[in-house]
Amino acid sequence: MKKFEGFKSEAAPKREILPADVYVGAIQNDKIDGMEPDQTLILRIEIIEGPYAGYFTKRYHDDSQSAGFNQKYTAKYKGDFRLRIPNPNNPKSQHPEWDARNFNNAMYAIEHSNPGITFDWDKIFEGDFAFLKGKTVGINVREGTFNGNPYTTIGRLEVADDVRNGAVKAMPPMKPRGDAAATAQPDSNGFTPVEVDELPF
Repeated sequence: MKKFEGFKSEAAPKREILPADVYVGAIQNDKIDGMEPDQTLILRIEIIEGPYAGYFTKRYHDDSQSAGFNQKYTAKYKGDFRLRIPNPNNPKSQHPEWDARNFNNAMYAIEHSNPGITFDWDKIFEGDFAFLKGKTVGINVREGTFNGNPYTTIGRLEVADDVRNGAVKAMPPMKPRGDAAATAQPDSNGFTPVEVDELPF
């Protein structure tokens, strides 16, 4: 066997998992997914304060590079927060009351994180939530497990000043998903990062 150029014994880089906690972020973009009556408002959020500022953008960049070597997975932006738009005629909504409460709570968090901003349906044209872009909002990141692999995801939006003042805490972990019999071998930090996007979302 011939030694190849660039040989160096080194460990593979470890993908950092965002800890379950509360953070201050900003809405980078938004879009409507689906057709009425089953529509979802997707808010693309990035952390803008603290040591994890820019985390989602960096994670997406790293995952995109990894995806180039493994075509089985594609990179997904981990800072997307999905809100089902309440519609009483949506046959896919099993809990319309929860959809409405979740949407209302999210808009409350955005309004109270940005003085002078009021959510007004009359100002929204077909599929246009552009007024949300650039707005500050708090995010509550919670833990989950899929097929034995730990991950974190945005669980709900919070008022930014409540995050800054320590008035809100991280949500409790979600129930494990996927194959309950699956096991994962943790790394030295106690985490087992999944491949570029093994998670189904």
